[in-house]
Amino acid sequence: MSKNKDIVDLMSENLMFEEREQTIKLLKFNKSTMNLDIAIFEKGEFIKNSKMVFAHLPKKFKAKLNPKSKL
Repeated sequence: MSKNKDIVDLMSENLMFEEREQTIKLLKFNKSTMNLDIAIFEKGEFIKNSKMVFAHLPKKFKAKLNPKSKL
């Protein structure tokens, strides 16, 4: 049961950033594994869904998603 509390849905927050000519949209954050589910867009077109580790996020998102804070 605690597994559901470790996953934070970020889709409604519309968090995005640019990286290597791609737009990365954050979908879900798994606090227990410190991974994020992301959607990758290039030139406005959806490319694929993928995973990203928390450590690779830009600083502004790390502060917002701090796993020690209560989201």
